[in-house]
Order: sequence, then structure tokens, then C-alpha cells
Amino acid sequence: MGMFLVGILSWWYGRGWLGQWRRMSDRWRATVQFFSIGQLLATLFSPFRQISANTGNNANPMVALRAVFDQLVSRVVGAFVRSFTILAGSVVIAIQVVYESLLLVLWAFLPLLPIIGFILFAIGWVPTWM
Repeated sequence: MGMFLVGILSWWYGRGWLGQWRRMSDRWRATVQFFSIGQLLATLFSPFRQISANTGNNANPMVALRAVFDQLVSRVVGAFVRSFTILAGSVVIAIQVVYESLLLVLWAFLPLLPIIGFILFAIGWVPTWM
């Protein structure tokens, strides 16, 4: 029985904890890749789905003015959409870091809960909601 308990605890605080850390970092990396904040920052003021802002070979100044306006609107829309996505991604990543950190702390104290429960049972403590 003693060797079994030692084996479980050595796995829990050894390979189990490393596995939990690895899964946490994989989830975090997938979230960062999903939002691709670095790429969004690099292309923040690039045109956004620009379709018709093309002057071609036309020398008409109104066509050129319209092309400049189309490009400006496309860049403003692109900056707005990318900024919102960067903000949303940052919030999600921050929440995920807090959640994953709590899971790692809980992982460390989870084996102690049955011992604490047994001690509380032995002294006769009952939750107030019962």
C-alpha cells in the first residue's frame, strides 16, 4: 500500500504535473496562434478587403480621388477591425492565463483534499448548508 501511494504521488507531482503544464502551454499557444496578434499588429493599417480602389490607366482626377478615398476607408476599417481583434485576443489570453494558473495551483493541492476531508469528518465538522 505504501509503495502504491508513493507511486501515485510521484506521478502526480512529477510526470502528471509536467503533462498538465504541457497541455496548458499547448492551449495557450493555440489561442495565441488563433488570434495572431503579432501579424495583426504588423498589418494594422493595411487595406481591408480592398476591391475597387484601382486607378488603372485612367487619367481622370475624379477616378484617382475616388481611389484614394476608397483606400483610406479600407485602411480605417482594417485598423478598426484589427484593433478590435487584438483587444479581444488580449482579453481572452489574459483570462486564459489566470484560469490556467489557478488549475496549476489546484493541481498541487488536490491530493490533500481527501486528507483534509477525513480530518474534518473525524472532528465532526458539518457544512452550514447541511
